[in-house]
Amino acid sequence: MLKALPLFIGLASALAAQTIREAKLDPRQTVDLPVSREVTTVMFPGPITAVAGADMLIESGKAAVEIEEGTPLRFHVSHAPGSNFILVRSLQPEATARLTAIYEGSAYVLNLRTVAADSVASVIFQPATQATAIRVEAPPEPVKFSPRIGLSLLDRARAYPVLAKSLPKAVEGVTLRAQNRTVTLPDVEVTVQEVYRFSKEDAVVFLLRLKNTTDRIVDLAPSTFAARVANEKFEQSIANGPRSLAPGESAEAEFAVVGMPDGTRNDLSADNAFTVLVNTSRREAVAVAAPTPSPTTEAPKS
Repeated sequence: MLKALPLFIGLASALAAQTIREAKLDPRQTVDLPVSREVTTVMFPGPITAVAGADMLIESGKAAVEIEEGTPLRFHVSHAPGSNFILVRSLQPEATARLTAIYEGSAYVLNLRTVAADSVASVIFQPATQATAIRVEAPPEPVKFSPRIGLSLLDRARAYPVLAKSLPKAVEGVTLRAQNRTVTLPDVEVTVQEVYRFSKEDAVVFLLRLKNTTDRIVDLAPSTFAARVANEKFEQSIANGPRSLAPGESAEAEFAVVGMPDGTRNDLSADNAFTVLVNTSRREAVAVAAPTPSPTTEAPKS
């Protein structure tokens, strides 16, 4: 029993030298892989599409591979089609090579190098941690819209320059973006002058300048004001603006988007490139006839 002890210790030391490593699954980083004549296993989370490398014997492990005599081979690589692992071992001392594995459409590079000792027995690729949106610990309650809140938002937006100086508490948490963007609609030209973000009320307020670009009277429906970003449309919660514009006439308007229709928050940023929409219709300008002078009655002549 005592004679077997040195053999047992030697076997335990050899197993300890065969390290198992974990690697981050990142196609932007190469992985250094020291291998020897013993087999090293490379594990991926799922099936590997292809394996490629120069001066290597790459085979599927199912059929014999014929190699021409004198071909300089540095490493022996086995990968069964559809499997999630690669087997690698060295064929030449002090050899180096680059092995590429294709996994889920990305290339992962292994820098192989022959070592006499301390080779890696196995490498296990771990999926990268998925980034998630950061949430505040105690998000604000969804806003319950009321006309009083809406009117307050419009008033504070118009009076923002004055309030910021004289009563800053009234505009605390408000973000202003002076955009001066022009949106051309069929009947009117809309200039988005300023966009305000009220974080507490979860509201975005738009200050606009409207101009009739037609030669007819244009009727507008302020209740149809909406802001569009990409494919999303956010309808007004409260709006104020002219009901009609004469040809070439300009006027100011404003509207606010508060929360979402289902009572949740919209969390819209004032930095978005909003397209402002409003329903319009044209009507003919009615000519006003000049008043007809009343006939003059002459006094009878004597």
